[in-house]
Amino acid sequence: MVHVYSEKITARIEYSFRLLFETILNDEVVFHSDAKDYQRNFGVKINYSDNENLDGLRLKPHSLLFETNLQMQYPDVFEWDTVKVFFKAENSFLPFDIFAASFYLVSRYEEYLPGKRDRHQRFLSRNSLANQHRFLEKPVVNIWAMKMADLIEEKNDGFLFVRPTFSYVPTVDIDNAWAFKNKGFFRQLGSTFRDVVKGRLKQIKMRFSVVLRFKKDPYDNYEFIHETLRRFTFRPVFFVLLNKKGRYDRSLSHKNKNFRRLIHSLSKWGEVGIHPSYMSEKKNHQLEKELNRLESILGKKVKSSRQHFLKVSMPKTYRRLIENKIETDYTMGFASRPGFRASICTPYYFFDIMDEKQTELKIVPFQVMDVTLLNYRNLDAGEALKKIKTLMVETASVGGTFVSLWHNESLSGVENWKGWREVYTEMTQMAFELENEQRNQTPAKS
Repeated sequence: MVHVYSEKITARIEYSFRLLFETILNDEVVFHSDAKDYQRNFGVKINYSDNENLDGLRLKPHSLLFETNLQMQYPDVFEWDTVKVFFKAENSFLPFDIFAASFYLVSRYEEYLPGKRDRHQRFLSRNSLANQHRFLEKPVVNIWAMKMADLIEEKNDGFLFVRPTFSYVPTVDIDNAWAFKNKGFFRQLGSTFRDVVKGRLKQIKMRFSVVLRFKKDPYDNYEFIHETLRRFTFRPVFFVLLNKKGRYDRSLSHKNKNFRRLIHSLSKWGEVGIHPSYMSEKKNHQLEKELNRLESILGKKVKSSRQHFLKVSMPKTYRRLIENKIETDYTMGFASRPGFRASICTPYYFFDIMDEKQTELKIVPFQVMDVTLLNYRNLDAGEALKKIKTLMVETASVGGTFVSLWHNESLSGVENWKGWREVYTEMTQMAFELENEQRNQTPAKS
C-alpha cells in the first residue's frame, strides 16, 4: 500500500497515481489531504506537495495535475538514467514529476490542442512529443514506473512491488472479408470494368480464377490465422467493418449470408468487435446502426471496437463509444509510425480531460500494424520482423502487453505481401516464447 499526501486531491492526481501504482505496479494507493492523518501512517509514503517537513519521499509537483483547463504546454525534455523525461522537479526523490508527465502522455493531452491534422483529420504522429524527442518506440511511462519502483524499494526495506509480466494480444481488422468471393454479380461486373479501364490484367485473371473456383480467394486467410494462433494458444480479437457505403467503407452487406456465417464462425475461436466505419465519425447514429447489425449476427452484446482508419478525435470518438456501451477500444496507435502512441504498453482507462474525469472505457494500445511497416515505412518482410522484435522486447522488458494489428489481406502472400505470412508466424512464435520465459521466472525486482 502506498500513502500519498497532497494538499488537494484532484481528479487528475487520483488518476495518475492510480495509473502508475495500481494499473502498472499492482499496488493500492491511499490519498490524504490532511497532513496529520498522513503523518500517522507507516510504510511507503509519497509527499506530493511543496511542504518539505512531511515524512516520505517528496516530489515537488508540476502545476498540470492541479489545473482544470487545457492550455499549451512546453515540456523541457531531458535525459535521466538513459531515459527521456520532462516536467523537472527540484529537490525531489525523482528529477521530474513522473505523475504529471505520465498524465500528459497517457491522456493524449497534446491531441486535444489545435494543430494541423492529416487528410483524414488524424493527429499527426510527427507532431507528437514522443516522436519529436525520439522516444516513440519506448514505453517510457512503464519504464519510469519500474525505475520509480526500484527507488521506492531501496528506500523502504522489505517492501516489494509485484512486477507485471508480458502478454500478447493478436488483433485482425477485416475491412474486406474477401477480394473476389461473395461479391454479387453487379459488384463483380463493376470491379471487372474498372480493372479493364486501368489495365490491371493480373487482377482480372485472379478474379476469374477465384470466381470459377480454380484458386482460393487471396483474402481468405482465416484458416491460416486460426491454425497459427491455435498452435501457440493465443486468442485473437477480430474487428469487422459493417458499412459498404462511401469511398473508404467497402465492406460486404451485413445481409450477405456468407459474410454472416464467417463472422459467426470467427466468434467461436476469437472475440469479435466492431470496426466503426469511416462514416461513423461524421454521421449521427451510424455507429449505433453498425453495432446493431453485428449484435444481430452474433446474438450477443459487442464490447470491443477499433476505429476504421484509426480515426480518433479527442474526446468525441471515445465519448461516442461510451454512449454505445463499448467497454474496450483498441485504436490507440499511429497509422504512420510503429511504437507507443500514448507512451504506455499497459491497458488503461480513458481520462476525459474536457469532463475532468476517468471513464469506464478501457484503452488497449497497439504497437505495430502491417500497413504501417509496408506502406508508410517501406520496410520489407525481414526489416519489418526486426522492427517488431525490437518493439516486442521493449514491451516484454517492462511486463507490458504487446498488441499487433494485422489485416486478413496482408496474409495473402501476393504482390507486395509476399513473405508476410512468415512475418506473422515468427511474430507469433516470438510472443509465445517471451510469455513462457516470463511465466517460468520467479517474480523479482526488474
